[in-house]
Amino acid sequence: MTTEAVALIPEPAPAPSLEVVPDPPTEVTIAEIAAGVTAALVEAWNAVRARHPDVPEAVITMATGGRESAMKLAHFEPRRWRLREGDAVHHEVFVTAESLRGGAEEVFGHLLHEAVHAICEARGIEDCSASQYHNKKFRDAAAELGLRQQADISAYFKKKYGFAGTEPTDETKAAYAEQITALDEAIRATRVPSFLATRTRGGGGGVADGDADAGSEAGEDEGPAPKKEKDKEDRNYIKAVCQCTPPAVIRVSPKTLERRNIMCGDCMENFALEQSG
Repeated sequence: MTTEAVALIPEPAPAPSLEVVPDPPTEVTIAEIAAGVTAALVEAWNAVRARHPDVPEAVITMATGGRESAMKLAHFEPRRWRLREGDAVHHEVFVTAESLRGGAEEVFGHLLHEAVHAICEARGIEDCSASQYHNKKFRDAAAELGLRQQADISAYFKKKYGFAGTEPTDETKAAYAEQITALDEAIRATRVPSFLATRTRGGGGGVADGDADAGSEAGEDEGPAPKKEKDKEDRNYIKAVCQCTPPAVIRVSPKTLERRNIMCGDCMENFALEQSG
């Protein structure tokens, strides 16, 4: 009797199921917040340059301004960055993190304001004095780039800073709507400012800390004023008010108010001498 061998071939094993890998998170992490704002500022600057080719390239940065944040929301500095290879230098446009509290339209207005300084630098135009008085040449260049003078600027501000109080026109905001929207989406947090210059001594005297006559500003060459002069200055404090309704009031020496920009943390405007009547 013939015996046949039968080979049993097992059924092929099913393919192993692939492990489900979740998509990477799409939300911006805390560590990326500042980077997102900077990227949006860079795109906005490039858009300005596309419309106004005379606006030069610049290194765009964004961080806290420290004590400077009580005085500046942005700045333009010519030839501050040097490439590691070669001798090429580039301008700097700096936007403080504290300015983000004003919202995307206001931040874009600060950026466009610095673009005016940049285009004047490129054209060899003296548009601003060392004391930050913005002259008529700045005013004209600002109009060219789509800025207008704010209507509610105080007489004190105009006297000290000239035509510095700018804001984008409605047409400008419409032209850069895409960039302003991108900025708005990137501003996921704002920095709480530390206005050291407006901290008060004691329990409510309202005297501006960092008084120039007290010699507290680091790096100043002048030493403390003689005691007799200091006492005389103390007896002549004046009232200064902000633009809030009702305004906040501080008492400060005339010399300090002249030499320092003291900003209100609510209305983001400088304190100015109270007008009588």
